Amino acid sequence: MAVRSAQIRAEYRLRTPDAIQLATAVESQATLFVTNDLKLPGKVGPLTVLFLKDYLKN
Repeated sequence: MAVRSAQIRAEYRLRTPDAIQLATAVESQATLFVTNDLKLPGKVGPLTVLFLKDYLKN
């Protein structure tokens, strides 16, 4: 997990906690990551990042 986190952190220029969460999702073969953090990229490898603002209607 540490190696995958470091790869994601370097490739996407993310903070370590964000990279750890995304690496965990990728390694667990998740296909979707739901977040409110608009600083994250829309896709990380096979993982699609869904932003709540895009899903919820006001």
